[in-house]
Amino acid sequence: PQEQNAKVNNNKKSIINKNKYIGDDAALIYNRLLVSKDIISENIHFLPSTPLKYVIHKLFTCNISDIASMGAVSKYVLLGLALKDKSYLKNIIPLIEEECNFYNVELAGGDTASSERNFFSLTVLGEKGRNIIYRSGAEKGDIIFISRPLGRCRISLEKELNQNSCNIDKYYHYSVNAEDKLGIYLGSIDGITSMTDISDGLGVDLNNIALSSNKKAVIEYNRLDLSYLDEYGIDNFDYFISSGEEFALVFTVKNYLASKIQKDILDYLNINIIPVGRIEDGSGIYLEKDGYLQKIDVAGYEHFNKNGSI
Repeated sequence: PQEQNAKVNNNKKSIINKNKYIGDDAALIYNRLLVSKDIISENIHFLPSTPLKYVIHKLFTCNISDIASMGAVSKYVLLGLALKDKSYLKNIIPLIEEECNFYNVELAGGDTASSERNFFSLTVLGEKGRNIIYRSGAEKGDIIFISRPLGRCRISLEKELNQNSCNIDKYYHYSVNAEDKLGIYLGSIDGITSMTDISDGLGVDLNNIALSSNKKAVIEYNRLDLSYLDEYGIDNFDYFISSGEEFALVFTVKNYLASKIQKDILDYLNINIIPVGRIEDGSGIYLEKDGYLQKIDVAGYEHFNKNGSI
């Protein structure tokens, strides 16, 4: 019996390892269905004092962002709730309805249970667009874009943790939205070579593209306007590169199409995507400033620990 069990376990391991899509933002099944799942937990992803509306919005955003980052459209969600207080349920249901309406998805089922801490789980089912966009397609000469300015989510998180006194809403980092419309659009056109969402910080997530594509990513300092961070008295570039759970998109575009795609997105979606660098042969992620290349130490988002601090 022991030998038989060992064989079964080995088979399970080999089946898991055969799934080549593990590690991208969502799994593609039957070349049509996209599946993403995230769990958020009290004292890890949010504090007990965080209003439920922000927690539920973050739950939807982080999952729908994964579908969007592969150029797909979210369609259905499955919800799992483990609650320390059953009275929360009556407050959560309207919030779920609000998020389903906001992201245009349908609740297809789920389950609830009691727990010593609050846990929320969401599975999102999506449909592929014309093109599936992976992290692994970046090519030499591509232009790197982000979908919106970065940095404020880290400042807001630190405000919630009483680590700064900046003039920012301490719940701002819960209220950012997934770039679902932009993701769908990028999946419908040619010229987008790779993409992921910024959940762990631009440094970490752009490095994932570089690693998956076997290329080097260069952030060009002279392209950046970080003046929107001046008021907070921080190291602007450090926060720009490391702010996590922004749920913006970072993607690469063929050089000869970059200007046209940038203009079209502004015209059709009123989104001003931001060029921040380029892809080269090599490996790693670098900052180009004053004519010099400096390797960037990848650092990104860290969750709360059990004491509610970082």
